[in-house]
Amino acid sequence: MVPQPNPLETAAQRPVVIVGAGALGSLLAARLSQAGLAVVLVGRAAQVQAIQQGGLTVHDDAGTQVLSVPATTDIGVVGQAGLVLLCVKSGDTENAARDLAAPLLHDTPLLSLQNGVANAPLLALRLQRPVLAGAAYIAAALEGPGVVRHAGGRSIVMGAVPGPQGHALPEVAIHLAQQRLQAAGFDVRLSAAPQNELWRKLAINCACNAISALAQAPYGVMATVPAVRELQHAVVREAVAVAQAEGQALALEDILGAVDRVAQTMSKQRSSTAQDLARGRRSEVEHINGEVLRAGARHGLATPANHALWALVKLCEAMQTRNHPV
Repeated sequence: MVPQPNPLETAAQRPVVIVGAGALGSLLAARLSQAGLAVVLVGRAAQVQAIQQGGLTVHDDAGTQVLSVPATTDIGVVGQAGLVLLCVKSGDTENAARDLAAPLLHDTPLLSLQNGVANAPLLALRLQRPVLAGAAYIAAALEGPGVVRHAGGRSIVMGAVPGPQGHALPEVAIHLAQQRLQAAGFDVRLSAAPQNELWRKLAINCACNAISALAQAPYGVMATVPAVRELQHAVVREAVAVAQAEGQALALEDILGAVDRVAQTMSKQRSSTAQDLARGRRSEVEHINGEVLRAGARHGLATPANHALWALVKLCEAMQTRNHPV
């Protein structure tokens, strides 16, 4: 008999398709392309058109490079993928799951690299399959259509989230995703508890993102203001208490130390929430500080610091809508 090809081996020969051409998605596409891996970027029309016409421009400490990266608005290309990286905003996950359902092949690993803790379980439920969940500690910013800046960080922690029937993702699929990202220069660590990693990143984001957005301040400047540091500590205490009530093994000192390291290693970076507000776009505050509010309410835990930041970002969004109605 002629041996039949292993579906996961053939998946390794297919391109990486990145759904979501924002800062993180564009940077991932650039790094994969630089490593010589086949990649396709799926995004909105303005970003895709800019990349198609002038390439994807990447700025980092080493200089500037313009890359030829295939880009399209057609999510149907995921049917050609050996690995799909989902990098859309958390508020778009439901729609993404709907659009992925038909074209996504059963043997293609799907890795969510999104802010928040609810995306991977939602994808597993909607798609009726196990997925990968990742926490990306990567600072990137879109400086215009087709232009992305890498401001620091290459760490990704990821692990498998079972499907609704308890179906597990094959180990070879997990390692396929890890190997491709490692080949692109990322430090990828596997975790048996990905939700714990996502809660850890959520607590860090709660302390950094909204404050950066409200003041349009980089992390390094935030760290020089004692009152801001006190506020960040209050936010982290609430987030850690809520995460622990949710069954996640977070340690207060670990998160506080991580917040300090963000200010040191990404001192010139503004948060993704700051970038969203600066562009008049809807932010992910509902899936960051808002997640802490909802989980806190479930457990009877007060979260006033997170509530204040959430409310102020919502006010900024309301004023943008008022000043620039659709």
